[in-house]
Amino acid sequence: MSHPGEQCYTMKILALTVLLTILLFVSPAAATGSGTGSVIVQIQGYGTVQGQLQNAVIQSNNNVTMSMVVNDQLQTSQGSFPIQATGDWNGDLNNSTLSGTINNVQGKIHVCVIFSCNDVDFSGHGTWTGQLQTTSSGSGNYTGTITITNSPYPQIPIGQRVPIFGSWTSNFASAVPEFNYHTSLLLLATLMIAIILTHRRRRACKLK
Repeated sequence: MSHPGEQCYTMKILALTVLLTILLFVSPAAATGSGTGSVIVQIQGYGTVQGQLQNAVIQSNNNVTMSMVVNDQLQTSQGSFPIQATGDWNGDLNNSTLSGTINNVQGKIHVCVIFSCNDVDFSGHGTWTGQLQTTSSGSGNYTGTITITNSPYPQIPIGQRVPIFGSWTSNFASAVPEFNYHTSLLLLATLMIAIILTHRRRRACKLK
């Protein structure tokens, strides 16, 4: 028959093991910073605007994600108009080559004609390519199309498709592989607990 102290010691080990197992599954993967970049958007027949690329990350499986944000003034022959847009850039890294698609583009242009001001809404999509110059920075080009989804102006009809193209550059953050992060955490915690319990084994359950 086992000694009550040994039983209590075993229960503590079991409880700590369960705690570490839970920690293994719920701990999030980490990323080394938040990558940022820039994008130049040329809207055919209208003008050129600039935007930012945010949350640019190369995952451990070589998947690439970036978020595009545009908040600029569109300079046209009819004047300057505020433009806002967002979009998701998703792709892959193959050796040093980057490629992917641009999806979920949603935006608006605030157009004023004489004394009337209204928003012209659009959606869009496209494709992008590029190269890594270093392990964490890259640049390239893209092409796509925006489609007018809402417009009060007959000069800008709903359904009109407008080509867009331009260039981009970005510094990427690298996601820490989830398996390695969790495994290292588990091993470190187990080692620390083993050392503490070894030194306190003779005192186990004295406070029971």
